[in-house]
Amino acid sequence: MGNLIVGGFLLVIVGLAGRSVWRSHKAGRSCACGGDCGSCGHCHK
Repeated sequence: MGNLIVGGFLLVIVGLAGRSVWRSHKAGRSCACGGDCGSCGHCHK
């Protein structure tokens, strides 16, 4: 029973982290090039 509770808790944490990353990506606040936006063309800066 304890394993199910811990597994569920971890699933919720991973889901929230993924949601945060996805929302940041959709809003244009993430950069896939590591900050060197002049060389990649993916960033909106």
